[in-house]
Amino acid sequence: MTLPSAPELTGAAAMTPARLLPPQTLHRQQAVILALGPETDIVVAASTARIRLSVSRPLRVVSSALVGGGLGWATDFVNVYVDRHYDCRAPQDDLSARLHAWGLAPAASIAMMTAVPLSRLAVAEASLGAGRDAAPDDCAGTAKGVATEPRVLVAATAGVGNAVDITSTPRGDPRLVAGTINTVVFIDAHLTDGALINACQSATEAKVRALAQHQVYDTVSGTLATGTSTDCLAIGATQRGEPTPYAGSGTRLGRAIGSAVFLAISASLQSGGA
Repeated sequence: MTLPSAPELTGAAAMTPARLLPPQTLHRQQAVILALGPETDIVVAASTARIRLSVSRPLRVVSSALVGGGLGWATDFVNVYVDRHYDCRAPQDDLSARLHAWGLAPAASIAMMTAVPLSRLAVAEASLGAGRDAAPDDCAGTAKGVATEPRVLVAATAGVGNAVDITSTPRGDPRLVAGTINTVVFIDAHLTDGALINACQSATEAKVRALAQHQVYDTVSGTLATGTSTDCLAIGATQRGEPTPYAGSGTRLGRAIGSAVFLAISASLQSGGA
């Protein structure tokens, strides 16, 4: 069988390597403004209790989050810290109540939980090529740039205290449900619903690659872990430009997602993601 070519990976324009935002810029007192695309900014406000990523326009989203799961639209993405012994029987209701208390509408929010200290937040960016007109220090989060090519921003907190190999056979698994990899991927592009699912695949492949790179094992089976039992993922797209039906490894967009997710999760793990 002859497979179709992937034109996104050919041509003279090279994909810009993914790069990290310096951690000290993410955890200072004032909010950090990041440019995702023309007239689309993300305000990052991090504290010990929550990380809030607020987008200046609604994004088309697919997510496995407790609040905002499935397909929809959202402007706020919130990662909430809970104690490692948190044992709420209705976590969705708990998260919704917290959002209301913070003045956020659950209907326009994506919310997830983690027992990982939020100081381990890592943010990476990747651009699909030249054509980005940005201030030189934009990557440090100190100035807003204008992205004229599709751009990817990834925010992740990673803990692997309950790392799991999903292919292993469960046998009275005794581990605590603590330690989560929460990943939010922002994309300045127009993705069909199928492409959003494809982007989930690309992000998950990159997560597995990061865990293998850092030799994270399932402590019960002794095999390489593929994630944790409580991982959460959200993909948000601006829907700017022409629709694209693909976001897998055969496309430059998929490779940008993969490189940024790998870098963000790796950086969070290196900061002490147990």
